[in-house]
This record gives sequence, C-alpha cells and structure tokens, in this order.
Amino acid sequence: MKEPGCNPVELKGLAKSRLSWRDTRYRRFYEVVDQLVNELQEHIRSATEKPKRRLKGDGLAQLTYSVECLVRDCVAVVFQRYQKNGAPIKRGQYSYAGNRSDKMLTYRVHIERAFIGLIELGYLSITSEGYHDRKGMKDGTSKSRLTRYVATDQLLDLFTDDEANVLPVMVPQYKDPELIKVRAKEADTAGIIRRRSLTVTETDDTKRMQTNLERINKALSLHWYDLEIPDDELTDLQRRLADDPADERTIRMDKRSLYRVFNDPELQTGGRFYGGWWQNIPKEYRHHLAVGGKPMVELDYSNQHPSILYAQAGELRPADCYADVIPSSSLTYDVTENDLRNTVKAAFNAMLNSPRPLRQPPKGVKPDRLGLTWRELSEAILTFHEPIAHHFYTGVGLRLQRLDSDIAEIILLHFAERGIAVLPLHDSFLMHHGYASSLKPVMEQAFEQIVGATPIIDRKEKTRSRGVNEQILDLSQAKPVTTDVEALLASFCGCDHRLHAFFALQDKR
Repeated sequence: MKEPGCNPVELKGLAKSRLSWRDTRYRRFYEVVDQLVNELQEHIRSATEKPKRRLKGDGLAQLTYSVECLVRDCVAVVFQRYQKNGAPIKRGQYSYAGNRSDKMLTYRVHIERAFIGLIELGYLSITSEGYHDRKGMKDGTSKSRLTRYVATDQLLDLFTDDEANVLPVMVPQYKDPELIKVRAKEADTAGIIRRRSLTVTETDDTKRMQTNLERINKALSLHWYDLEIPDDELTDLQRRLADDPADERTIRMDKRSLYRVFNDPELQTGGRFYGGWWQNIPKEYRHHLAVGGKPMVELDYSNQHPSILYAQAGELRPADCYADVIPSSSLTYDVTENDLRNTVKAAFNAMLNSPRPLRQPPKGVKPDRLGLTWRELSEAILTFHEPIAHHFYTGVGLRLQRLDSDIAEIILLHFAERGIAVLPLHDSFLMHHGYASSLKPVMEQAFEQIVGATPIIDRKEKTRSRGVNEQILDLSQAKPVTTDVEALLASFCGCDHRLHAFFALQDKR
C-alpha cells in the first residue's frame, strides 16, 4: 500500500488515511512525532500569548505530516550530537502556493504553526537565515540561500542513546511526491533566469516511466548505502558541502529513491535521475561508498555524449574527446593534464547545452589557465570535432540527456527486477563489487539498444582505505582480538551501527 502523503493529492478526505498509514518499523519515530503534535496543539504562541485553535481532520493531518517532515529532515543529517548539521527549509510564502509538488505542506500549517511552534518549544533552532538577492548575478541567475535549522538536544533526547546514534536509519525513507518532474528555465520581468516547475501531463509514456521508477525504487529500498569513513570525517564533509554558497548540498541517507527531471513539457530534453543522497558527495569520496557493508565498483561510459554524436554521424570518435583538443606540451608547469581535460570537458558540454554561441566562458570554465581566450578554446573544440561541429551551440546536449537517461533506465530496471541495487550518477553506475562482471554487458546492451553502437566502458579503479575496522593483512601488525562484546561495539564506527540498525528494522517487516 502506498503512503498517501507521498503523492500530490487533494486534502479533502485525506486525514483518516494519512494518520492510519504508518510503517511499524518506524514506531519510535512516529511516537516522537505524535508527542510533538500534541504539544503544538496546546502551545501558546509568543506573538499572541494565546493557544491557536486545535486542528482536526485534514488540518490535523497536515500538521502531523509537517512535523514528520521537519523532524525527519533535520535528524536524518545528525551523525554526532556534538556536531550537528543543518537542514534547509523554504520559509517564503511563494514556496507553498500554486503548482507546488507536495500539497500536504502549506505555509499556514508547515511554517507558521509547525516550524515556528517547534522553535518556540525548543525542539528546533535556526543556524543561518536564508536570503534572496533580487538583483541577481552577472550571468542573469538569481542569488539565494535557504534557511538552515538543526535538531536541538531537547529533540534528540526524545530518542534513546542507541537510537540517536543511528537516526538516519530510524526515520522513514524520504519519498519525493513527484516521480516525473519538469523544470524549465525562464527569465522573469527583471531578466533574472529562474527554474520554474511545470505541470506534467499524464500520458502512456509518463505512466510507464512512473511504473518503472516504482520498481527501481523498491529495489533500492531493500539495501543500505553508506560512506565508510570515520564519523568525524563524515561530519566535516557534511559541513563543507552545506557551507559552499555556490552549491549547497546535504547528505541525507534517508533519501534512497529516485525521480526523473525533464527540461520541457514534451519530455524531449533532460530526464536524468536525481534524488539519491550519494549524488551529493564529491567525486573523490565515491570509492568509500558501500552497499550492505560491501565495497562498490563504478563503471562509466567513456565520453558518452560525443560517442553518441559520432555514432549518429557514422564517424569514428577520437580516443579521448577532451584531453587531445589542446596539446599538453603547451601547458605551463602549474597546469596538469587532468586540469586540461576537465576544462575542455566543461567547455565542450557547455557548448553542446547552449542554444546560441557563448561570448563569455561559462561558469567554472577558466580558459586563461590554459593560456587561451574563451574564443580560442571554443574554436579549438570546434576544429578538433569537425565531424560533429554543427551540433555545438544548438542545445543538443539537453536532448542527449534524454537518450542517456533512457539508457540508465534500462540498466536500473534490469537489475531492479532481480532485487539488485544500482546507484546511478548520470553516465556512471555503482553497484556491489561482486556484480561487476554482470554490469558491463548490461551497460553495453542498453547503449546499443538506444544508440545502435558499441560503447567504451571504463572501470574506476581507486584505492579503498576505510581507516576503520579494515582487515589487517600484515598479521604482525594485528591487534589481539577481544571477546568483550561491548569493546567490540565501541570499536565500530557510525556506518557499522547504521548498517546493523537497518538490518534490525528489516526484520520487523
């Protein structure tokens, strides 16, 4: 049975079904939620010094759902009590009006009653205020940042110490209310470019995609994914990601399901898979990803988009579509070949995605580091890729995303039908290292089915140094094994405790 609160449905008649559906595995979480809802119903607001009218029916369902969201969102990022990481929240009224995805969340209840109420009761605390710069930035995009809040010790004390150590596992898995989204870029009256959500028209194609996503997400929900790094390092990583003003990200391990995002109402562009927490981690941390406590292997399509274009043109693509564009012999001593390749790749993709020639280098691309102007770098790419040069500055990159996302759907669905977890990262895929030999042929078949050509697939080889509880191969360095259970448990890091808690919850199904 689906959880009614996870779909954008009308509020009328929702209360009974919303409050009656609860996964028994998360009984403790719901007990905490119910306690907070009762306190909010009795709470005397500081602004009025009077309690608000008690909510019933649909209003009570909304309040309960809002408290569930607020508590889950903040405790799902708590890995250590003494170093809490903040959860983002939209506080503006415009975020809860019009064509919003989750109709259960309203400004009146979610913000004015639940969020402010839990702050006044001492369960939540704001760590940084949000802002929005209406003037925007030089590239025409607006500049903004969401408010962030944390769970206070008063809230964490509602859980036992053992539960507090594994809070990301103790909360129900987050499921986005929309599996198929359309987000298109539009310029407002001031010329500032904003990404606007559009209504998705239900068709046989969208129904098929939704059904496939449900099957994929069901397979993902059967497994636990984690970063096998020390607790302090995980906390520092979380804070570093959240503090980056250019790209705010949060690691929430309750986000283990996917949705697809298109860039036009006809679903001809975009379509890639998003929603998984592993997509927020930096590239250098991927080799620390584990599924069920086991290491994962990463395979990716080499030069995927240029490979598709060259295949469609019936031409043989270069061995490396990025590294060979600029001779490495022309680099200065402080620029590595990796810097060169990354710069060219970013420029290449920007030129494919842009519908018109770019007069200035796109954000993050610095051709001057290569001793070139933007025009010189752009011309070098056009010259090197002469067989497909007519595709640059046509916006074809977004149409290629539709193809690569369809390829990804085939791969994910193949393994989902076998109950095997695969984590997508656009053109690469991670899965249990024991299935590596099965992944490559499926990736080849999917590419051939959509593109009609054989791809080149790379395996990411990286040294995996967990640093905690890793098997010691040099027996002379091994420490005596203890039979003290408490001592053994104390030696575990957070990832061990979370995995154990996940398995314990599965036993309660």
